Amino acid sequence: MNMLMKHWVIDLVICVVSMFFFSSTVFSHHINELKSRADQGDVYSQYNLGVIYYGGIGVPLNFKEAISWFRKAADQDYVDAQVAVAGMYYLGKGVAQDYAQAARWVRKAAGQNDAEAQYNLGMMYYSGEGVQQDYSEAVEWFKKAALQDYVHALFGLGLMYYEGTGVLQNYTESAHYFTRAAEQGCADAQVVLGAIYYEGLGVAQNYNEAVQWFKRSAQQGNQEALYYLHGLCMERPSACR
Repeated sequence: MNMLMKHWVIDLVICVVSMFFFSSTVFSHHINELKSRADQGDVYSQYNLGVIYYGGIGVPLNFKEAISWFRKAADQDYVDAQVAVAGMYYLGKGVAQDYAQAARWVRKAAGQNDAEAQYNLGMMYYSGEGVQQDYSEAVEWFKKAALQDYVHALFGLGLMYYEGTGVLQNYTESAHYFTRAAEQGCADAQVVLGAIYYEGLGVAQNYNEAVQWFKRSAQQGNQEALYYLHGLCMERPSACR
């Protein structure tokens, strides 16, 4: 059941959504205004310029220019920029790939209680990228993100308690975290939760409940859930009525 996948998200949100509807002339003027404010140290302008160059929004895509502006905002402790800088070092976009630098920047954001950063730092401890591999430390960072209901952290904790990785194996805790992730619509958590109810691991065995979770996952296109649902309905037709 080793399903824990690497998940690095650079969630780039631009503040001025209306810029997508500007003419090229107005847009160019807007960028010049952003640069003027950014050069004066305005953190939001610096971050938004990073987003613009990262996405090639009205300008040629330029990762080096993007990370340059993200870095200016990150140096002012702007958490979204710190996450972006970390992600670009991790992925090697605009800079040479450097897991140690990625860990350094994501730790700064995690220290500001950013759930995405906390999860990503946990993943780095889980995989030993940029830091010494430490499953217990991974669990701690996942827990911090889970306190904010970050779905990937909830799913990760469900797996780690299921497997006993970094924690004592505890099927009840595993079911608890999988349930929280499944209730947020995570298809992978839903299929696992269906299997948990089928086996009765950490919960009372309940085929009807298993069917419901398999169905919810299958409705999102999860083929594994569809396979398990078909098998369960063949084995226990009454649960599928």
